[in-house]
Amino acid sequence: MSVGQPPGIGRAARRLRDRVKGVLSSSDETKEPEADSAGTSGPAPTSSPASTGSDAAESGDQKGVLAKIADQRKQSVAAQSELERLAAERDELREERLAIQQELGALQGKKVQPRLRVEKTNGVPSFVVGQRMMQRIHRRAEDTTAGLDGVGTVFADPAETARYVTSHGVPSLESEDSATESTIIAHSFKGAVPLVEVHGLGGVRHFEVDGTDPGDIRPAATYDAEIPEPTGLSDIGAWSQRLSRFIPRPYVQIHWAETAAGPRLHHVDVDPDRIPVFTPEWDTKLGQAFDDAYARFLEQPLRRGGLDNRVPGGTFVPEERA
Repeated sequence: MSVGQPPGIGRAARRLRDRVKGVLSSSDETKEPEADSAGTSGPAPTSSPASTGSDAAESGDQKGVLAKIADQRKQSVAAQSELERLAAERDELREERLAIQQELGALQGKKVQPRLRVEKTNGVPSFVVGQRMMQRIHRRAEDTTAGLDGVGTVFADPAETARYVTSHGVPSLESEDSATESTIIAHSFKGAVPLVEVHGLGGVRHFEVDGTDPGDIRPAATYDAEIPEPTGLSDIGAWSQRLSRFIPRPYVQIHWAETAAGPRLHHVDVDPDRIPVFTPEWDTKLGQAFDDAYARFLEQPLRRGGLDNRVPGGTFVPEERA
C-alpha cells in the first residue's frame, strides 16, 4: 500500500477498474448500456476514435464485398437465363432444319442430303446413306449414267430391259401398253423385297409381300389407307426378287403397272433419283437389308456362276431362268 493512502483505497480502485473493464467488454458485445451493481443504468461507454474508425472501415469493406457478390450473382443468373434461351432457340432451329431437309430429301432426291445419318461403328445401318454412298461411287465413272458397272445404260434401253425380263420368265408390258403408268414400286435388295410401295390419287401406301400394311412410314408423303392391295402382290414380290438377284447393285427400284391381265413390269431403275425417306425404324430396317445385299454383291464373284446374269446381254439367253 502506498504511503499516505487510506486503508481500503487499493481494493476499491481495483474493483472500479474491474467494473470498468467489464462494462467496456459488455459494450463491445451488445452495444447497449450496462446496469451497475446498484441497479442503475450508466451511460454507454464510448469507443476511442481509433477503434470507431477501424470498425467503420471494416464494416464498409464487408458491405462492398457483399455488394460485389450480389452483383456477380445477378450477372450469373442473367447469363444462365440467356444461355437457356439460346439453347432453346438452337433446338428449335435444328428441328426446323431437319424437317426441311427431310422434305427436300424426299422431293429432290440426290440433290439434297436427307436428315438421316448412319453410324457404322455401332452396327446401326441407314438405307438412305447407304444408297447415297453407292450413287457417289458410280458418279465417278466417265459415263455417270452407265456407272462403273455399265448397268445404267443397259436398263435405260427398253429393248435390253425386256430381254433381261423375258430371260427370267417375268411378264412385262407389251408395246400397246407402253403408255401405262407405273403405280407400284418394289424396293429390291439383291433378291430381297422387304417393302412394296403403291401409289394412288390420295397418296401412297406400303405393303410387305405377305400383305401386311406397316402404316404411315413416309413422313414426307401422304399415307392413304384407302389404296387397295395390288392384285398379285405375292407375284410382284417373287418376280422382283428374281430380277434383282443378279443386278450388281445393292438396291434397285423395280416399277410395275397394273393391267387387266395382272401386274406387268414397267421398268427397272438401278439409280433412282428420288430415295424415299422413311421413319427411323424403317430406315434402319431397310438399311440392314441394304448391308446384307451389299455383302451378297461382294460375295458373288467368289461363287461359281454367280455373275452369269449380272448384266443383261451377258452370258444368259432368253430360255434361261434365274
